[in-house]
Amino acid sequence: MLATGVLARDAGENPVKTRPLVGAIRWDAWYGTLPASARPPASVEYPGFDASRNRKVSQDPGKETRRSLAAEPWRYRWPFFTTLAADGSAKDFNGNRTEVIEQEIAYAVHAGLDYWAFTAYPEDCPLSYTLKTFLTCKNRDKMKFCLFLPMWPAYGRIPDDAAERAYWAHVLRMAQQPNYLKVEGNRPVFYMGFLTGRLMEMLLDGRWKRFCGELEKCGLGKPWLVICLSTPKSYKRFYDQLQGDALSQYAVSGSAKAGSFSELAARAEAFWEDCAATGVPVAPICVTGWDRRTRVMNPVSWETFHQKEDAMSFYYKSGTPDEIAAHIGRGVSWFKKHPGKNGTELVLIYAWNEFDEGGWLVPALPPPHGEGTARIDALRKVLVGH
Repeated sequence: MLATGVLARDAGENPVKTRPLVGAIRWDAWYGTLPASARPPASVEYPGFDASRNRKVSQDPGKETRRSLAAEPWRYRWPFFTTLAADGSAKDFNGNRTEVIEQEIAYAVHAGLDYWAFTAYPEDCPLSYTLKTFLTCKNRDKMKFCLFLPMWPAYGRIPDDAAERAYWAHVLRMAQQPNYLKVEGNRPVFYMGFLTGRLMEMLLDGRWKRFCGELEKCGLGKPWLVICLSTPKSYKRFYDQLQGDALSQYAVSGSAKAGSFSELAARAEAFWEDCAATGVPVAPICVTGWDRRTRVMNPVSWETFHQKEDAMSFYYKSGTPDEIAAHIGRGVSWFKKHPGKNGTELVLIYAWNEFDEGGWLVPALPPPHGEGTARIDALRKVLVGH
């Protein structure tokens, strides 16, 4: 496992260039039924809340995404850890079990992945449960991880001062974990996205600077910061203001009606070029799919996409395992023409486990219901070579 950038050593202890570090986003809504002891915050109205929808934003997103994914048309997406009922329906998608995550680590290593980018929610948020469990796994040292910030305003909740301080303290503890992804010596990697003008005001009023200072007190270097933007040319100022190190995105989508995977991949690859046109380094975002019809059939409380006219028509068809792997391979080879600064080169994949949005690498149920390990087997050929 590579721990610091893209440099390794050959048998003669001479530095040699290897491929970029390749990671995948984790959005861990698959934590099963909340335990009786859980005390998530109250549901809230998010900014721009539409009262006509007659519900507030749930603080138990797993309950909603399980309902969306469990519909029969999406059986081919059901992950290997799906609990099936006697009639073959999906009873649960609880991946927050040590034995499941340890198997996921083994699968990720098999695929050739170097790290996971966990979406960083408050420590007591259900979406943080799996990160906690990951840190208890006996094979956690086989997989590096980093955080995707700042997810604390999720579902409309802008925290009060105490909650925000607790959030950054949680992030700081994670950055000190022995298998946290660091490059250029001891610089911890952070992805940062979903930024707005209001969030930038909060970060730039001294909070981000203070956090960087706390990292330094812990013996860590300046964050290696990847700013994730939807339109690089328009929002590069966020990169400049936060002194970022590369540009990327959480995902790339579009408005195609039953578009092909090749069209989706082409959009992502064009986005890399848009980022590069700003003159700064890039961490290419690679896609594994985009199909949110699950949430149109069974809407979730934090979105309004299902209200879009003809919403069921807007999606991209699933790519074959080889198509997905080839696209990721192009992200890896992209650095041949666009070398990273100081030798640091990162690739990010959307996603490891966004099953209900249509982007995943996690092995599915075995055939005939799903692809089994086909996606990670194809990716292994690209990243490992056999």
